[in-house]
Amino acid sequence: QFPSSFHAILDKGRYPIYLLVQNVIEKTKSRDLAPILVKIVEIMLFCIDTEQFKTRTLGELVPSLTKNPLIDYSGATQQVVVGSVEGLVHVFDIRSSKCTPLHAHNAATTAVSLAANGRTLVTYSEREGKVSIWQSSSGLLSLMSPGPLKLVRVVESLPPVKQTSNYSKSPWFKWEAPRLISLYTADGTKKSFAV
Repeated sequence: QFPSSFHAILDKGRYPIYLLVQNVIEKTKSRDLAPILVKIVEIMLFCIDTEQFKTRTLGELVPSLTKNPLIDYSGATQQVVVGSVEGLVHVFDIRSSKCTPLHAHNAATTAVSLAANGRTLVTYSEREGKVSIWQSSSGLLSLMSPGPLKLVRVVESLPPVKQTSNYSKSPWFKWEAPRLISLYTADGTKKSFAV
């Protein structure tokens, strides 16, 4: 338990911390940030007044975070998802300030994407060559707040990539339609999936 004076100092330091971390994100390649990305997002979410998420997107609040294929945000569910080198995907619920880790892969997660409604999450591990598709419960009770994400399908998408240092780009997802997503790999390959 920290004394209240510590919290007052920390509260005053939120904006300078925000600027410092934003600067680090902008000047560092996505793959180099991967080992500390979850902590960076925790710091950024601490520094941002969560009330701002009611009227602004993550891209408006922290533009550099949304350029990273390991991070995505859903305004509909007020969730930020972050892939990690441990194969986990951390789901930050902005409303409750809770983080739920999902065991997504047995190797580093290299791309994540949430559907616009926030109820479908797609993750990719290039070392495994697998795409995992997650969905939250639906129904009348979940209209206000979605249920937990559950793994519904794993797709062996492409041959696993053992060495990625030759590529300057990271793999990334693009939603082509509400139930269709495409994976763009570092070598330029495109593979689409129905979700």
